[in-house]
Amino acid sequence: MNRFYLGFLFFISLTNCSPKIGNNKVEYCTSLITIPQIFGEGTISTADESSFDIAFSPNGKTAYFTKRKGNDKQKIMQSNFVNGNWTSPIVCTFSTDRDETAFITADGKSLYFGSERPIPNQPNKGNFDMNIWKVVMTGNGWSTPTVLPDVINAVQQKGEEWPSSNANFIFSNNDSQFIFTTMIRGTKAIDIYTTNLENGIFSSPQKITGLFDDEKYWKYSAVISPDGKYLLFNSSGAPGGVGGEDIFIAKKTSNGWSKAKGIGSLVNTKAEESSPRFSRDGKYFFFGREKRADPNKDGYWNIYFVETKALNFEEIFK
Repeated sequence: MNRFYLGFLFFISLTNCSPKIGNNKVEYCTSLITIPQIFGEGTISTADESSFDIAFSPNGKTAYFTKRKGNDKQKIMQSNFVNGNWTSPIVCTFSTDRDETAFITADGKSLYFGSERPIPNQPNKGNFDMNIWKVVMTGNGWSTPTVLPDVINAVQQKGEEWPSSNANFIFSNNDSQFIFTTMIRGTKAIDIYTTNLENGIFSSPQKITGLFDDEKYWKYSAVISPDGKYLLFNSSGAPGGVGGEDIFIAKKTSNGWSKAKGIGSLVNTKAEESSPRFSRDGKYFFFGREKRADPNKDGYWNIYFVETKALNFEEIFK
């Protein structure tokens, strides 16, 4: 690739990003995004609040994401794509406690999310407990939340501490084969588990192994790319990372998943990166990045996006 073309790509990646809708397909930017940019700057991502964990409706025109300001409890927000712009976010009707990490099924009928809210008749006896809940779309909007069964969730016992028995995010591309991350009581790491949903019942979770040589590294916020070829998740301090929280990727093989590798320097930096996500068609890749004015204090998270093809996933595994 010649220097002129590289320069041209860099230039257009920095030009004004104006979303548009055409041919029944949402384009979130009219120019190529070859270098990550803040997504929905000023509406979804703002300077004085943390925004992360984005998800999209099946048609891509509604975004659900987590937002937190100061020490307030974080909520799940909704913004709609109208006339080429994102509307001012509103708190989702079901988000009434500390809530996060929305996921919407491919048919658009169900939304899963993590919440600290107590499970009826199952008081948490540990220090911090989150579980996965579900709402379904009705004629009047989202239903009252219901908690997923014990095969997915576990309420902390007396003396149990985070992250043991915590679950906050579940994901699927086809509404039948799911993955989620948790530290099962008695284990030593947050790991990725698979489960199948059939006739409304989740199967017993099976752990995905072999992503790192040492199983001590936590793996969480996992998704599978829309084409099914790649498993992505974030981890802290794992081999192949840049430092702190980074995003990792594994490739589908005939025997499961390959060893995980860092996703690359376009995404991973000395700052914290997390929450890998894709647009519904796989065109765009999204992630969260934290910026700190003071390295000893928590900073603000913003949602970034970039063209998936700019990350050259295949090159990572050559």
